[in-house]
Amino acid sequence: MIRHIILIIALFFALPASSMAIEAGDYARVHWKGKWYDAEVLETSGTRLRIHYRGYDNSWDEWVTMDRVAIQVLWKGKWYKANAIRSEEGEVLIHYDGYDKSWDEWVTLDRIRSN
Repeated sequence: MIRHIILIIALFFALPASSMAIEAGDYARVHWKGKWYDAEVLETSGTRLRIHYRGYDNSWDEWVTMDRVAIQVLWKGKWYKANAIRSEEGEVLIHYDGYDKSWDEWVTLDRIRSN
């Protein structure tokens, strides 16, 4: 019995932590001052992205929160356009485009990709 518990605990810690489907090198649409801009993701940290705006010099690179990034969310095997509302502790509250707020939900980062 104790060996089974130890094995279960070892397997739990061996599993990779959930991470955002958005990774360094991906492209994203980022909202800035009323317009959408093409950007490249340089790195991620939790629910924030460090991005480089395509066509602009590195002085414009910045960290952005998910509410400024056009995203898609995986739901039952299909990707849906959504907007991030806010994030807390590795989860993001999202609103699906074209659906009422009764569909809003907290999702884990592995269900999000750039749009």
